[in-house]
Amino acid sequence: MDIEKMDPNLAAVSGNCEGVKFISAHDKRISLHGVYFDEKEGLYRRVPEEVAIKTNEYVVALGKMTAGGRIRFVTDSPYIAIKASIPYFSVMSHMTITASHGFSVYADGFFQNRYSPTPKAFAKTFVKGEKIYFADKKNLLKPEGKKLIEIYFPLYGGVSELYIGVAPESIIEKAPDYAITKPIIFYGSSITQGACVSRPGNDFVSIIGRRLNADYVNLGFSGNGNAEATMIDYVNSFDGSIFAFNYYMFKKDPKVLPPLYSIYERLREKHRDAGILLWDFPNVDYSSNPEREEIVLNTAEKIIADGDTKFVFITGKSFYGTVERDCCTVDGAHPNDLGAMRIADVMTPVIKELLTK
Repeated sequence: MDIEKMDPNLAAVSGNCEGVKFISAHDKRISLHGVYFDEKEGLYRRVPEEVAIKTNEYVVALGKMTAGGRIRFVTDSPYIAIKASIPYFSVMSHMTITASHGFSVYADGFFQNRYSPTPKAFAKTFVKGEKIYFADKKNLLKPEGKKLIEIYFPLYGGVSELYIGVAPESIIEKAPDYAITKPIIFYGSSITQGACVSRPGNDFVSIIGRRLNADYVNLGFSGNGNAEATMIDYVNSFDGSIFAFNYYMFKKDPKVLPPLYSIYERLREKHRDAGILLWDFPNVDYSSNPEREEIVLNTAEKIIADGDTKFVFITGKSFYGTVERDCCTVDGAHPNDLGAMRIADVMTPVIKELLTK
């Protein structure tokens, strides 16, 4: 039985884009953040191919996932439409299709709607091995006047083509700069990448970016935030205002992993004046890996003892609060929307304080 026929409000795609004026996301009036477009491959990326190859085979795929990607512009259009192509996909049992392969649109900092390919499109594409193409149009909650539009890219999927649709008579202007133009650089694994929120824009990284009106880059690599030398070099290549990182550190043989303190040293050597935030993984039962927690805490204490006033540590135990912590995750660790918001609640004032320093 088709739920979309029973309740049209749950339909993923309207497809009614007749009369819409579409422009390429490469238009000079549209600013791109968090990702870049690889002309050779014809897709958006977080990490160059040469960096990904030198890191590991998984980052080769994860680097093509567009977590943290955004476009911004100003328009007086009463609606926003999207045409997009997705070059590949991975169906996830604990994450929505909207979050993994869809888009979210915000107007003046407030969520408006989501754009998603349908499960039917996934099944058809999976069999044929083709790209997913989909189009959708959504009315804005406040259709009158100019609005700053921000469109968030898929968290666990890729994007190869993107066109933005507006009313034919509407204007499109370049968005104002972020209040904090020097980006906050987030490095980590799946929680940083955005698992397992319901849609793009609900991950804690995006929430912090909106709250602070700050540009940011999401370098979370699911299951692969292992601080390989090549990847830390890439993180270091950004001129960031804050470097917020955690460290996967779950491999069985600790000899294959660099010491946690050495990551801090490399960041600080390159970025003398930037803020550095080290945070540990949240978990519903407060402590899932005592040995790991001891390593992280000892590292933080050593850095603080060094007298670095632009360094802050946040224990993972603080993120999910003290009330109904079990409501914050899908599996005991990865945050749902509530969990992501609680992480942002803890992290936002810390980053804000670091920015003042």
